[in-house]
Amino acid sequence: MIDYTGIKDVCLSDEMLAQFYQNQVNSDDLVENQYLNIRNAFNEPLETYVKRNKVLMKVNYPVIESNFMGLLKPRNPEQYCAFDLINNDNIPIKVLTSKFGCGKTLIMVAGMLQKIEQGKFDKIIYVRNNISVRNTEPIGHLPGTLLEKLIDWAMPFADHVGGIDGLKTLIDKGSFEVVPLNMLRGRSFRNSIIYSTEAENLTKEHIQLLMGRVDENSQLWIEGDTKQRDKDVFEKSHGLELMIERLKGVSEFGYVRLEKSERGKVAALADRLD
Repeated sequence: MIDYTGIKDVCLSDEMLAQFYQNQVNSDDLVENQYLNIRNAFNEPLETYVKRNKVLMKVNYPVIESNFMGLLKPRNPEQYCAFDLINNDNIPIKVLTSKFGCGKTLIMVAGMLQKIEQGKFDKIIYVRNNISVRNTEPIGHLPGTLLEKLIDWAMPFADHVGGIDGLKTLIDKGSFEVVPLNMLRGRSFRNSIIYSTEAENLTKEHIQLLMGRVDENSQLWIEGDTKQRDKDVFEKSHGLELMIERLKGVSEFGYVRLEKSERGKVAALADRLD
């Protein structure tokens, strides 16, 4: 796991807070699009800032709203940063990572639906490397059309839009397309959000392939959990981490790592088995 999380947390005494509000802190140790969460001496979150265009800017309370998912609000300071990143139209490459249950998929799906409904993009291009969970047996060849074969791989998205029926509604409207990673070469997408999930199962070459598909007025959104790799090749070629390390500080790139589980008490207990 890389050290860079996209967020810097600082706890300030009352005196330091007064100095901060008078002069603001020196942001030279922050890179472009990195967030700064300010906490008081009791470790209570106060405000969030972000470095944009070499200037420290206050982040106003971000929300995401769509007809499919309603109004969503951030539940913790890290999600506050993630919501702001998703809402920013000037950052074409957005990456969220976390363990399971922290909300990365929920936030990205909600953000994509909002932008589709706002008319900022025409389509969501759903890309996932069709890798089975480590130490499970493949179920064999699935019958049906290409879409019918791929629909199960898109269920992480479908879970947030009312299941398969909701997903098919988006497909019928022309707002959603499932593209297998191994069929991506040669494609070029305009006016689209290219969304890659389970990106821990991507090599450096896979990441480069995804970036090369971004055409006019398109963006690349990626999310993954670096603790859940399912083949040895992805242990050797950390495409996701390499992307974060090489692109941090680039104005076209934004990244947030979520830490706090919001799914429920049972999901949070899974970490005790490590």
